Amino acid sequence: MEANRILVVEDDRDIREGIEIYLRNQGYVVFQAGDGVEGLEIIRREEIHLAIVDIMMPRMDGITMMMKVRDKGYDFPVIMLSAKSRRGLIKSWGWNMGADDYV
Repeated sequence: MEANRILVVEDDRDIREGIEIYLRNQGYVVFQAGDGVEGLEIIRREEIHLAIVDIMMPRMDGITMMMKVRDKGYDFPVIMLSAKSRRGLIKSWGWNMGADDYV
């Protein structure tokens, strides 16, 4: 059975690598991107089964990236990450834009 392929899009390298270590230890294939532009490039090249996407990033934020993913017809689940304190607003905003869950 082929391992699920997860894309982690996060501008903080330590967080991104920490998530990757955990996921690889669970048997997943992990791809990393430092912003939404890099994330979209990986999605075009690779089959992705789940994306974990930070909201606040340089060049292209997570909400914009997620909207482009949905506009292009990709239907894999997207989990949004945010350290923002206004959780309710960010959560509903993410869901309205196509996110599947929020952490």
